[in-house]
Amino acid sequence: MSQRTILSHCNLIDGVSDDVHQDRHIVIEEGRITEISSTPPEQHSSDEVIDCTGKYILPGLIDAHVHLVWDGSANPQSVISHEPDENVILDAYAHAMDTLKLGITAVRDLGAPRGTVIGLRNKIDSGKLVGPTIISSGPPIVMTGGHVHYLGYESDGSDEVRKHTRKVLKEGADLIKVMATGGIYTLGEEPGSVQLTLEELSAAKEEALKKNKKVAAHADGLEGIMNCLEVGIDTIEHGIYADRNALEIMKNQGTFLVPTITVMRQLTSSPDIPAWALEKAEKVLEPHFNMLKQAIDIGVKVATGTDCGAPLTPPRYYFDEMQVMQDAGMNAMSVIKASTSVAAECIDAHDIGELAPGKKADLLIVDQDPTENLGVLREEKIVVKNGTVVK
Repeated sequence: MSQRTILSHCNLIDGVSDDVHQDRHIVIEEGRITEISSTPPEQHSSDEVIDCTGKYILPGLIDAHVHLVWDGSANPQSVISHEPDENVILDAYAHAMDTLKLGITAVRDLGAPRGTVIGLRNKIDSGKLVGPTIISSGPPIVMTGGHVHYLGYESDGSDEVRKHTRKVLKEGADLIKVMATGGIYTLGEEPGSVQLTLEELSAAKEEALKKNKKVAAHADGLEGIMNCLEVGIDTIEHGIYADRNALEIMKNQGTFLVPTITVMRQLTSSPDIPAWALEKAEKVLEPHFNMLKQAIDIGVKVATGTDCGAPLTPPRYYFDEMQVMQDAGMNAMSVIKASTSVAAECIDAHDIGELAPGKKADLLIVDQDPTENLGVLREEKIVVKNGTVVK
């Protein structure tokens, strides 16, 4: 009989229900939850029992938009632009562990050069390294000279997009990332400008469907967002200029929104940000936040994501993003769901994001009720990944 861990007498936030379930007992075996009950399970001499009286247990948090190769400095691309891939991978692993120690037990990486993060993912999945669950797009598909082109496969025309989508899937990507519009932190482009065309986006979506994979789109401007919705892109990243019509379509199609508000605010917070990026960032702050408020009001599926690693946004800003979502109209439990079960659905990771029998034992143990105060999640906590406490 394998050793079991029993978390006894806890207050349970399962990531799905609106209720906090009091005095529950969670049994963990071989990295997964095998039982949740309101009565104490029969104990064996080999069991490890952790008394969680007065504690709150919730699923590990999920960041649906990160860049592990970047360090969150003012110009993170400059840090890696001349580094060999082995150094980039080591740095990405350090960033992944920084993330895990905060209680973020899974991330979706939406842009990394070559096989850097896919290789890191493989080592973690094999058990050779401890780390968060990584869902990785590998290199994004981007027009020549387009948004963060230095991370991706530059592609012009639907045939090149099709070929590069097939290539990144062959290399082991979990999903496809496309750059549908311009953005803030690439010189010489505007966030509202269309980049990949409707035909190019359609080619990427068609190829992803052949492998049963989702497509995530960097999409800031309205025309680019509408192009993404027309071809059935699964997740809209940022969505700055989405209007009510676009948001209604997103709700009706079940499209996810990953807003990443905090990174835009961070881009206006430092004298180290170039003037051309600062000017663009200042213009988007108000429409971006108003878009999120409207999306929440309409009922769009919103998943928590930070763009972590991007300029001035190291992993700890995850908790700022949670607060932004509450400020925009979500209650605390809805923010927790957006950061757990909704995010798990968004990133296509179906064995995490919820505390239930059969799911991975990725969870947090905190001292106070986060549904009363999300700030609790910033504090010291016990992080459990695959049933093991992260030291």
